[in-house]
Amino acid sequence: MIETVEAWLTAHGGWAPLVVFLLTFLESLPGVSLLVPATALLVMTGALLGAGTLDPWGVLGGAIAGAILGDAVGFWLSRWLGPRAVRRILPRSQRRNYARGLLLFRRWGWAAVFFGRFLGPMRAVSPLLAGVARMRERHFQSANIASAFLWAPAMLLPGYAAARGLEQVAASDHPLLLGAALLALGGLAWWGWRRWQRRNLPAE
Repeated sequence: MIETVEAWLTAHGGWAPLVVFLLTFLESLPGVSLLVPATALLVMTGALLGAGTLDPWGVLGGAIAGAILGDAVGFWLSRWLGPRAVRRILPRSQRRNYARGLLLFRRWGWAAVFFGRFLGPMRAVSPLLAGVARMRERHFQSANIASAFLWAPAMLLPGYAAARGLEQVAASDHPLLLGAALLALGGLAWWGWRRWQRRNLPAE
């Protein structure tokens, strides 16, 4: 499958942003994400970026948009269905993660949504937990959008770096721009996390 997608993207590079959008969208949906090897496909896509085959900004935009919309759909769906229906539709393999994640979510809230995107078992479950727990829309979407801007380039960079080589990565404009964005977003996430801690930790 990966070789087929790679060959198709190489021949039809103009469709790459849409393909990557669909990959990250499906990868963020509960249940569906188990059927899509999105991580391997995104690493492969990063390698095509490093080879100069694809436009980096179109692909990056598609990856971010797909991740945001995928999590948003999971959140809206779980709010509409309610907790009982969510438990019924989850695959058995995900139910333990759902139970553990719900406990984690009730304690950490915004941070659980943000950091849950970077944890494989939690990535497709955390939006469901947010919806079940009736998290405020603006709180969920702020965590959803901020984490997507960090997660998408982080998924593409390993393949990019492998294709370019360390010396070329250090001298290339695109990785520097992506690296600067990662550092800026990482600093913003750290600042938000510290602020959240100060507001929620009990006073001594």
